Amino acid sequence: MDSTGKVQIMDSPWHIPLPMEESAMSRVTVYFYNDGWVPIKYCYLGKAILLYHQARSAGKEIFLFPVNLDPNSF
Repeated sequence: MDSTGKVQIMDSPWHIPLPMEESAMSRVTVYFYNDGWVPIKYCYLGKAILLYHQARSAGKEIFLFPVNLDPNSF
C-alpha cells in the first residue's frame, strides 16, 4: 500500500498468491534460520500462516516450506 492508501501490485517472480481454501490442509514445515535452516514444526498450511503472523507481530521471522523440500539441501 502506498502513501495514498492505494494497493500497489508488484510484478515479481517471488510473488506467491495466498493459498486457496482447499490448500489450507496441505502439510508444511515451519523453519527458522540460525546459521542454517532449523525445522521447528510440521503443521497444516492454514495453521502455519497463523503462526507466521503471530511470529511477525512478535518481531520474529519464520519460513514455511513444503514437507518434501529441505532448504538445507540447496
